[in-house]
Order: sequence, then structure tokens, then C-alpha cells
Amino acid sequence: MRLAFPLFLSCFSLTAAEITRGPYLQLGHSEGMTIVWRTQGEMEAPVVRYWQEGHAATSCSGRSILTRGQKSLSAIPEGQLQFEATLTGLQPDHTYQYAIFDGDQRLTPDDASYQLQTHPLIGEERDTRVWVVGDSGTGQIHQRKVHSAMLAYTAESPLDLYLHVGDMAYGQGTDPQFQSRFFEPYQVTLQSIGCWAALGNHEGKSSNGRKGVGPFFDAYVNPTQGESGGIPSGNESYYSFDYGTAHFICLNSYDVDRSEKGKMAQWLKRDLAATGAKWIIGFWHHPPYTKGTHDSDIEIELIEMRESIMPILEAGGVDLVLSGHSHIYERSMLIDKAYHTPTTADGVVLDDGNGHPIGDGAYQKPGEVTPHKGTVAIVTGHGGALGRNSRGVMPIMRSIVLDHGSTILDISGDTLDAVMIDLNGKERDRFQIKKEGQVSHEVIANPRVATRETEERTGAGVLGAPATREAARLAKLEGEKSIPQPLPKKFTPLIPRNDEWSYLAHDQKPETEMWTRVGFDAAEEGWAKGPAGFGYGDSDDRTVFKDMAKKYTEVYIRKEFEIPKGTNLAKLGLAINFDDGFILHINGHQAISRSVRRSPNGKFTIASHEASGFEYYSLKEFAQHFVIGQNVIAIEGFNVSLTSSDFSLDPYLIEDLTAN
Repeated sequence: MRLAFPLFLSCFSLTAAEITRGPYLQLGHSEGMTIVWRTQGEMEAPVVRYWQEGHAATSCSGRSILTRGQKSLSAIPEGQLQFEATLTGLQPDHTYQYAIFDGDQRLTPDDASYQLQTHPLIGEERDTRVWVVGDSGTGQIHQRKVHSAMLAYTAESPLDLYLHVGDMAYGQGTDPQFQSRFFEPYQVTLQSIGCWAALGNHEGKSSNGRKGVGPFFDAYVNPTQGESGGIPSGNESYYSFDYGTAHFICLNSYDVDRSEKGKMAQWLKRDLAATGAKWIIGFWHHPPYTKGTHDSDIEIELIEMRESIMPILEAGGVDLVLSGHSHIYERSMLIDKAYHTPTTADGVVLDDGNGHPIGDGAYQKPGEVTPHKGTVAIVTGHGGALGRNSRGVMPIMRSIVLDHGSTILDISGDTLDAVMIDLNGKERDRFQIKKEGQVSHEVIANPRVATRETEERTGAGVLGAPATREAARLAKLEGEKSIPQPLPKKFTPLIPRNDEWSYLAHDQKPETEMWTRVGFDAAEEGWAKGPAGFGYGDSDDRTVFKDMAKKYTEVYIRKEFEIPKGTNLAKLGLAINFDDGFILHINGHQAISRSVRRSPNGKFTIASHEASGFEYYSLKEFAQHFVIGQNVIAIEGFNVSLTSSDFSLDPYLIEDLTAN
């Protein structure tokens, strides 16, 4: 329940309140919209003015604007207030401009991009474009590039809806993380397109889906009483809404009962029975089918969504299910009744073609919603996070891409067209579903089955990706050419011996190469800190990995540091004592590797090397990768085997004052 608390405002404020979040759109339907924003400081008279082009403005104020502060929100910065303005009486499928005012003082810019579009009438046929993204909330460059690629792709045919399948605010889903990793990066989209979101496990670390409290529920205004179509759910963590001929169902796969007898499943049955929509699309966080960074055959949330929820959806005629959580793009063939664990392609594939309109042709379904006529499942958990590798291959998949990107849906009459675009705006997968007439499918006896050859490994940092292999090859060559030299007699340390570094160990690995770049928030991503050297077994390490022997062979360390003006970048060098191998990265560029070979499939072979004292490597050949100012050195350290008796990684960086 959302409670408003009366605020006693001064009539003599000397400065206007400052908008700190939003405005952004929520809870859209054919006759209204909710506009949400936050301010630092009180507003004397909050007003939303809205108008159609060429018409006089209407004002929303007073009791139509809910004011919320620290007493009614679970977490909000001190001194801030949240406002939720409910606009009603709007015309269906119409565009309105809007602006936020404090009395007569305008707080939002005079900019036409501040606009909203009401939903069409339920059942009204209308072309609809939907953006679907998941696991985006890293705050890193890949998230921004995926968003920019979508904006460019949709520039001439803008979005109508925005679906987020969860994990929009790494790593704990806190209020500050929502601000910096969701609201700020997506503001230009959120101010004109309503976002409908599923609760992810990272949001679930600070929000409770059963109780409907936490930063996730502070941020979103989701329907509980069928305000936007569908049957009332009574819970903001699972709900449904309609947009024209499409019915969208958002489920909570994280922290409510996922069994067939649970409240969510019972509501889902009623909701599906009541809808008359042509298209039915479900979305949630934990995928029923994946072998990306997660495995749907061994993880309980994923198994239960497949075994308990998918049968209900397919009995209700669902066309498409969308999810995230697994940091990969995976898209199935047209399937039905794939409920077994482990998942198999036997007896569940209705069409094993690629679904492409100019390839094998669109997937065909009856014109009327009919149970068990085929579903396509998409994992689109690659909007910001990305796995370095997959856990295997899900046999029912038709497309598997290890790269950053997002999914765009276009619904037009009897056709649903879906495309995955990567972070550069390139189409990486496309398929169609066509619904007309009577269609009868026979289960394919020997369907096409996905293999490792199905995977497209192109993302930066993905094991086995072409760029990674080439970078590794060049680094190996540089390592072979970089013969260790005596340590200079006169030097200035830029990273001193035994300085504190951030490190990731204990059989954990970075998901992408972002850890090698400036700006990566190591603390936020759970990295620890400790002094160099790192290792075990030889009594000379300052940060000791007591659990490394027999458990893991790789360690990652990084250090951000300043290079002052006047430094000769061509005279920088690395002093390092290591056992057994390492790869050096300079501001995101692989530089040299020693005792490390990487095969085309991304696997490492390590040669034995004893840590017998510091070796010095001139970095003159890599001077172009350094900059005056903020830099980062990142090093992958490798042990020769799990049974090795010791491991060492002890680096520092200097400027050689004796070099010519």
C-alpha cells in the first residue's frame, strides 16, 4: 500500500527544489499514466501540466499527486521527496507533452522529449514496438552502448513499451544503485516510455517480493488491481497488463511460491483464462531454459519455473517467454511441453527452423489463442553483464550469442517479429511468429539440436572470441620478445612494492574484460583488497590464499593509479616476481603474457615458472596505452596446476630514470 503523509510547506522558500530522479513514466493504460520524480528539498506546490500539441494545458495537482518521504519509502536519501502524479481522463492512444512545475516555476526543461503516449484500447489492433533488456545494471560502458544501439535502431520507429527482465541495479539493488545504474543511464528513455519490470535476484537482495517493500517497490508503480488490464494480482511483484492486442504477464521467479498450488500460479491461471488477447507474452527473471552463466537443469528457481509455471502458460496459449539472469542471449526453436529435467529436444520441438522470414520462414501458429501450439523462449540477460563462457549448450536453442545486446519486438497484426541487436546495433538474430488460420503441428522426431557450433562467441572478454584469441596471440608474441632485464638502478615507483591492490580469487572470475579498464568499481563487484605479493606456499606473500591449493588456479588483481605530468611514458616498466604465469593488461589492452598459452576455444595451458626473484619488463612498446592521469594495471595470475605446492604474483610499476 502506498501512503501519503501530509507535508507542511513554507510559503517563503527562496530556492526551487531540484529534481534528482526522473521524471519517469509508470502504470500506463488507455486513459491515464503515472509520472514519478524525486526532488532534493520540498516543493511548495507540485504540479504536472500536460497538453496535446496545439491545445491548452491541463494541470494535475493536489490530491492527485502522492508525496512520499522517508516514512513511507524504505530507502531515500535524506532531504529528498518522491512525487507520484496520477493523470486520468486522457484519450486512448494519444501523445501528450508534460512538464513538472513548482507553482509557476518550471523544473523540467522546455523539451519535447518529455512526453507520454497512452495505451490503445484493449483489443485494438495497433503496431507495437517493445524493447526488452535484462541484467543491465552494471553502470559500465557496455550498458551505455547497448542503450545507445537501441536508440539508434529505433530512431525512425520509436518504442511503445520497455520491459526489463530483472537485475537492473547491481550488486545489491540498493537505492543509490538504482539511481546510478538504472535511472541515470536510461533517463532519456524513461521520461517518455513506461518501464515494466520484473524483480531480479540482485534487486531481491534489498527488496521483498512477498511484502512489496524495498528500493525496487519504491521505484516502480506496478498494477495490483488490474489498472492496466488483466486480473488483479494484489502483488506488485507479479502482475499483467494489456497493450492493444497483446497481453503481457510479469512473474516473480525470485522470492514467492513458484509451485502450481501457490498464489502466483493460481492467479496466473485466472489471468490467462480471462484474457482475450491475440498475443500472450510472459516475462520474468530466472529462465526456464539456459546453459549460459546459469544452468536451468540444476538451479531450483529455474527448474521450478520450467516444471510448474511453463505448463500453465502453455495451456493458456503463451507465444513468447522472456527472461534474463543468465548473461547470454539464447533463443529457442518453436517448442511445447519441454518440462523435463534435464531439458531435452526429444519430443518437444514443433518447428526446428530458424524462424527467419527469408530463411526457413516464420513459425506458424493458429489465428486464435490455442493451448500447446508452440512457444519461443528467449534469454536476454546480456544488457550490461556478460559471461566469459557458457556452462554448456541448451539443446532446444536455435540461436546462442555470447555478446552484449538487447531484444526488440515488433507486433503488427498477425505477425510478431523479434530481433536481437548487439551493442554496436548489428542484428544478430531474427525470427517471426505468424498467427493465422488453422495450424496443426507434428512433433519433430529428430529435431535439429544446438551444439557448440551454434554459439557465436564475439563479445569482448568472452573465452574463445576472435578478438580474445588474437589479443592473446599478440600478447604471447610480445611476451616471447620481452626478455626480462635487470631492474634499473635508479627509478621512481608509480605503483610501489607491497602497495594495496584489488583482487578476485577463491575460484571466482570476472564476467567481462571491464575489470581491466579505468572506472570499474571493484568494491561494488565484491572484490577484496590486499597488499602485494599474492600467493601461498612459500612464506613470502603478504596476501595469502590459504584455500587456493587443489581448488583453483587463477587470480585477478588490479590497481588504479595516477601518472603525473612530466612522466616519460616510454620509460615505464613492470617488475614482477611470479609463479607460474601472468597476463598483463594496460588500460584495457593486453600487453604481455609469460608462461601462458590460450587455445582457440579459450582454454589456458600454463608452463611451469619458478618465482626466483623480480624480473623486469620494459613497457616501452606499450607506451601508447598509458595516459597522463588516471590509469589501471590489471594482471591475471596463473598457477600451473591444482596440485602445485605454491603460487606467487608480486608486481610493481616504475619509471626507469636510467633509460635512454
